[in-house]
Amino acid sequence: MPRVGITAYDLLISCPGDVIEYLDEIKASVENFNRIFGVLNNIEVVTKHWSTDSYPQSGDKPQKLLNEQFVRDCDAVIAIFWTRFGTPTDKYGSGTEEEIEEMLLAKKQVFMYFLDAPINPSQVDMEQYKKIKDFKDKYKDKGIYAIIKDKHELQREFTNHLAMHFLPLISGEKVPSSESMKPILQIRDANSMSEESVYLFNTNLCDSKFIKDKKEAIVNKIHIIQSNKFSPRTSVVPKEKDYDETKDTPDFIKSINMKMIMQNTKFPLINEDAEIREDWKKTIIDFGLKNNIAIDYDFWNVGNLKKRISTITTVLGGGGTAYDGTEEEKNRYNLLRDLYWEVIAYNEYGNYFSYIDKLSFVKCEVSNIGNSFDEDIDVKLIIPKGYLLNCSDLPYPGMNIIEELLDMKFIDFMFTIKETESVEGYGYYPVSTSIYPDILNNDPFNKMSDSEKYMRNKRKYKGSIESIFNYKFFKNEEKDVMVFHIAYLKHNTSMAFPSIMMFTNIPEYMEYEITSKHIAEVIKGRIEFRKK
Repeated sequence: MPRVGITAYDLLISCPGDVIEYLDEIKASVENFNRIFGVLNNIEVVTKHWSTDSYPQSGDKPQKLLNEQFVRDCDAVIAIFWTRFGTPTDKYGSGTEEEIEEMLLAKKQVFMYFLDAPINPSQVDMEQYKKIKDFKDKYKDKGIYAIIKDKHELQREFTNHLAMHFLPLISGEKVPSSESMKPILQIRDANSMSEESVYLFNTNLCDSKFIKDKKEAIVNKIHIIQSNKFSPRTSVVPKEKDYDETKDTPDFIKSINMKMIMQNTKFPLINEDAEIREDWKKTIIDFGLKNNIAIDYDFWNVGNLKKRISTITTVLGGGGTAYDGTEEEKNRYNLLRDLYWEVIAYNEYGNYFSYIDKLSFVKCEVSNIGNSFDEDIDVKLIIPKGYLLNCSDLPYPGMNIIEELLDMKFIDFMFTIKETESVEGYGYYPVSTSIYPDILNNDPFNKMSDSEKYMRNKRKYKGSIESIFNYKFFKNEEKDVMVFHIAYLKHNTSMAFPSIMMFTNIPEYMEYEITSKHIAEVIKGRIEFRKK
């Protein structure tokens, strides 16, 4: 006959590998308790262990995944130590220690035992053994552990301890205090820790060392070019000349058996003076004017450099433009070309950084200053309409700078809130998977054009921005709303927002609502904006 209304308590078994054989004694004790006390009182203690109650999962540290899968839902934990303390986790000396600390912080029951059994000194890791002694000393005055000598003593002691803990719960003499488990949640400024005001700040990227270094490199290149004067060009009348197979055939054509075509076809080569393009001149002169650098006429002199344009492309689909002259003349032309593109990139940085410098930013955190951890927190931020900037409204960097910004991880640097000793970094970004592989870029016969590369980089930029701004955005007639999720926020811990918040103008205030698994009511608050 089915038992109706049964109350189940989950018991976490947390033991290092050297006491794994004691698992059977633990389960036997639980079975004895359930048979003697559980059936009569319609309760059951259910054991949980990572080997049977976890599942493969990626995306975070192993212990953190176990905590989220089942550890934090358990009502009590039993831990046994002998010679090994276990493998360190991100925050604790071992997984067992982390599980014990989680339970203690949550005001849950901890059954802890230290095994005092004979050991072979040659098989003991003394560093591990010292950690056990230190951990034991930490709790020696708190009365939460017992010393056992063997399996039989463990089973006897643990069965008795199960009864001492659970029977008062069954009779109603002891009930968990919901008030002691209640978290206190707040939105605070991540820098000042104020729960009444958040402080807006601005960037000064246009005056950064990064930009100053780029400007200095351009100025130095201008001085180098100006310091190397060339003689005036010798006047030569440009003319067409016939194709000379022995002199003018490019190597890649010589390697092809094209004798039949070569003998019957003339390929004219157009020779003309190599002049610096007008758009290059205008761009560089504008930079000089803005930086009080005079560009004289001789600056553009590339000597007697010639530009040779082959019309072979009409027959073979190849050819192009080549330059004839001394190495000095070619180098000067290349310097001017590179200078032009460096100024173009510098101007693109100026435009992009100027936009960001005009915005106002805040860094916020969610803090739990209550007596327990909290799970499944949803945070809603409500801002008066017309102030908040959505990440989708950010401009794209220019074609000549976007790849460098992606490589230097500028998006992470600029928009995330860095972890500190008092504030955890946001830990719930989506797993990044590239859906735009560089297939074309790896194919020598199908290279990307510049516009195709730019479109690819814009997609990467957009994906990176959206993964960091891990909010849902909503709009109504009067308010802009952002919502984000924190799966787990531990007692006495603060976690940063997924990203900084961006504003085109400064609002007076921001309202927030926090819903939590452990609190029936919605936590509401209001925080004022202040300018630094």
